[in-house]
Amino acid sequence: MKRSASIPDPYLTKVHEHWDAITGMHLAFEDRGPIIEFDVVSGQILAYPAKDYLEGLTDRTREQTKKQYRKALADGALMVFVRDDSKRLLRSYVFPAG
Repeated sequence: MKRSASIPDPYLTKVHEHWDAITGMHLAFEDRGPIIEFDVVSGQILAYPAKDYLEGLTDRTREQTKKQYRKALADGALMVFVRDDSKRLLRSYVFPAG
């Protein structure tokens, strides 16, 4: 089922609420090209080495996510994964620079 454009994404709201901390974590490790993971249940924001994180994804999503990550880096964008263990969900977002 496709998500209707009129239904807001609840995770984007949570990311927005923690945006300063998320970007701060990214800036702290920017020279290493990190993947940022935001756990909405615990509120933790973690930075991981991108290669290790991407290799830990399922076969089904790994290659496509690697392409998205490389494009995000080339564009100066920020890739954030949102984890919600209460719903067994891991979703990626790319936020443009600026």
